[in-house]
Amino acid sequence: MIDELYIVGDQSRLVVKNLINQFKATECKVNVYYPTGSDVDRLPNFSIQLLVLLSDDIEFDVIRKIVIYQKKYDYHLCFIGKMTTLSLEDNRFFKQIPSIKIESYTVNIEKVLELMEKNSSDKKHILVVDDEPIILRSIKVWLGDDFHLSLVSSGEMALQFLDMHPVDLVLLDYKMPTMDGPKVLEAIRSDERLNNLPVIFLTANNDRQSVLNAMQLKPDGYILKSKAPDEIKAAVVDFFKNRIIKA
Repeated sequence: MIDELYIVGDQSRLVVKNLINQFKATECKVNVYYPTGSDVDRLPNFSIQLLVLLSDDIEFDVIRKIVIYQKKYDYHLCFIGKMTTLSLEDNRFFKQIPSIKIESYTVNIEKVLELMEKNSSDKKHILVVDDEPIILRSIKVWLGDDFHLSLVSSGEMALQFLDMHPVDLVLLDYKMPTMDGPKVLEAIRSDERLNNLPVIFLTANNDRQSVLNAMQLKPDGYILKSKAPDEIKAAVVDFFKNRIIKA
């Protein structure tokens, strides 16, 4: 569980104040700042868990300043609520902020803290699913030093594993006997416990139509098996660096 949480929110709004009080009722220490440029400037100059409670009253320059500090000090961000009056440019900027985004103020506090803690853990847990043992062994060599890896050789085994173990990402072979990647992805998306779990396809086919077919299933990306090991590793590292989690 998170030991200390920083919150930026306007406590003059009852819904914000009530939500802050719910976080204060947990075991973690809570530090609250108003959503102004001067208050944001007082945030710590080291990595923190930062929760931002959004409303249309907040100047978007405050969000931009928070993102500057995120990049400089490695803040782990979670946004709750929404801003409905953003310009197209500001909306595009907001969508690209690596963060957890929850639009409703009706949230499970413990679940939010769990998501934030999971998102900031140093070593991410990846489930690799491929029916070729040589691919599983290779990926273990390429990624094993930087990630916690679990390896399974079929779609059925993947779903059984996910039923019992939380992971941060699934690297999923596109073509497998019995239960192929698309069927596994469909099963994941239809399970309300797993439907936000990131899934990236591993595919040996690099022709345009194969890539289009894969992306029509709306995975969180695809990686060609033909890429060099350092390129595959870089693709996974970049995914975790730039991802947006939606709860």
